[in-house]
Amino acid sequence: MKAPRRNVKSGTGFSLANSPFPGILAGGMKQGLFIGVSALLIMAGLTGCDDSSERRARYAEKKPAPRPLERTFDPPRKILPPAAPVKKAPVWMDYKGEDMRQLTELSGRKVLIVFYAPWSRPAMDYVQAVKSYAAAQDGKAFAVLIDADAYPDVARKYRLEAVPLTLLYLEGMKLKEMVGSLSAPRLNELIEQTIRVQ
Repeated sequence: MKAPRRNVKSGTGFSLANSPFPGILAGGMKQGLFIGVSALLIMAGLTGCDDSSERRARYAEKKPAPRPLERTFDPPRKILPPAAPVKKAPVWMDYKGEDMRQLTELSGRKVLIVFYAPWSRPAMDYVQAVKSYAAAQDGKAFAVLIDADAYPDVARKYRLEAVPLTLLYLEGMKLKEMVGSLSAPRLNELIEQTIRVQ
């Protein structure tokens, strides 16, 4: 059984159906809604897309590069052992019975064969001068110090008559024989003169 339909009395409410101008009102409301929505969109666009000179200047600025991470501690340094001192080649030696021929044939070095006697003060002073000379030659000279009393056979071979006696050899060839004590500078002078003449 259907429920009886109620009659809507005029004047109890407002509806577009009861309006004498339904088409005009509906069109006006739609137009008003469109205008309102458009205004909101325009305002949102203006506020969200600010193209002012201040904005352009702000974004045109070059932002500073990020700072690198700073190390807050120093790593422990590796402590190296001290370097071993460089050993220089010897520039003189005390004769101990070595082969004299091998000693006099040292390549590229001036060889001084020096006979001395421990009891002679001038001879011992000269031995120190020879050591000083050889050390100053930066490896270009080598001195062989022979105790004439300890090696009489070697002394006789070289016909030793007085000490000190110095024999200068270069590449195995005997260049000069000097008898008597000399200072280191005088010894260097005589040796250089001899080599220049040769």
